[in-house]
Amino acid sequence: MNEEGDGEVNPFLHDEIVGIVEMQIVGNNPEETKETLERLIKLGYDRDEAIEKIGSVVIGEIYNILKFHERFNERRFVERLHSLK
Repeated sequence: MNEEGDGEVNPFLHDEIVGIVEMQIVGNNPEETKETLERLIKLGYDRDEAIEKIGSVVIGEIYNILKFHERFNERRFVERLHSLK
């Protein structure tokens, strides 16, 4: 996930993003998050690695919302999940 300038991951931010991903998986909303988790695990990632990859997509969407004052774009979010390898 995103790192601070000193190369260390912000543990608070990390935990919050992981929490968002976990809520999406448990709530199956969007369902593509859980599907992506399962697909990444089948590709050989362990669960934590897969969650972090999905978290990077969450961070990208949050960035667009904050930087460009956009609404959440589920279509773009899902497309980015599908592009994870």
